[in-house]
Amino acid sequence: MKKYTLFIFFAFISVFSSAQTLSPDATISLLTIAPGDELYSTFGHSGIRIKDPMQGIDVVYNYGAFDFGAKGFYIKFLRGTLPYKISLVDFEIELNGYGRYPGWSQEKRLVEEQVLNLSEKQKQGVSDFLATNYLPENREYAYKFFYDNCSSRLRDVLKKVCGDSLSFSNKLHADSSYRQWIDVYARKNNKLWADFGMDLAIGQPSDCVTGANGAMFLPDNLKDAFDKAKIKKNGVWQPLVAQKTVINPEVLNDVVKEKEAITPNMLFWGLLIVTGGLTFFQLKKDYTNFLFDKILFTITGIVGWLIVFLWFFTNHGVTEYNLNIIWAYPLLFPMALFIKKDTTRTWLAKHLLAYGIIQILFLLSWAFLPQEINYSLIPVVLILAMRAFFVWWRLRNKLSTF
Repeated sequence: MKKYTLFIFFAFISVFSSAQTLSPDATISLLTIAPGDELYSTFGHSGIRIKDPMQGIDVVYNYGAFDFGAKGFYIKFLRGTLPYKISLVDFEIELNGYGRYPGWSQEKRLVEEQVLNLSEKQKQGVSDFLATNYLPENREYAYKFFYDNCSSRLRDVLKKVCGDSLSFSNKLHADSSYRQWIDVYARKNNKLWADFGMDLAIGQPSDCVTGANGAMFLPDNLKDAFDKAKIKKNGVWQPLVAQKTVINPEVLNDVVKEKEAITPNMLFWGLLIVTGGLTFFQLKKDYTNFLFDKILFTITGIVGWLIVFLWFFTNHGVTEYNLNIIWAYPLLFPMALFIKKDTTRTWLAKHLLAYGIIQILFLLSWAFLPQEINYSLIPVVLILAMRAFFVWWRLRNKLSTF
């Protein structure tokens, strides 16, 4: 309870202090926080620190805050309509949340600081801009993971305040797509299942090349961009970053990136081997049992309906035109319910034959598709094609006896 009381006290003081005019000794810094354990912190975080010893100010502004207790949180989160906010926190409380002191946080997340080489006018401009954004009527905004998040917002704040006096490199990190950046970042941090899940959910907009500006949606890329950026002061172009510091180096020895015991590749290739063995056994023994197929096609169909939901009924902006729907064919559920040994439905056999052929064509065109499909799905598609042909073959033989 004392921690929350302290938090409220500092937050109140911080809001009051942020409205003041900064002294010449004030500094504006970009904070880059390493990835955390939770899914929403997989890609790290960025914040702006405003420090003014003369005024007793030391606060951090964070974009991308949200309330787990909001009414209809999960539905709004899935639909992309959850309102996000800018938050204001005392610096010490912010840092404690990333494991600076024992007992405050279970997470150990490195915090790097880049003090920005801004003029007094530019510092005041950043402070005023953020304070205005923090007003209750301006605090909420429509979050977009790629286009309007905790990092891209800070890029835009500096651009709006500094205008033509700020210059970012137009070549840094310019050649990769949003999806490729997610892949690199997630794999570097041993989050292969998170990467797989995101690859499954996002569609073709994610395969657009970010360019140097768009690449700053990731905290590490924003940090790199600030390192290379230039700022014009007194008519002279100078480095934007005046000083770099690791604020909590003590957590370095405690940070352990544990590898996932079972990766998507391991699971799905293993399942392919098991499926191949089952199919061979059933064909050799002339044994027909469709329980495995009912489960397989039901799960696949449900995944397909989830893709349809994300495509047509959400506002994320990156889940449309998802080619994963080719293998995750929604009509597999409820089609799976009609697969029976004594069925005489010719439409079902033909449908599964067409589906199996489409999966083979899908595999053959894998490298030429306008959307990158996660390579862990190759064994999944092979399994689906194998069992579609198996069920078609069994139903065809059954139908020929009538």
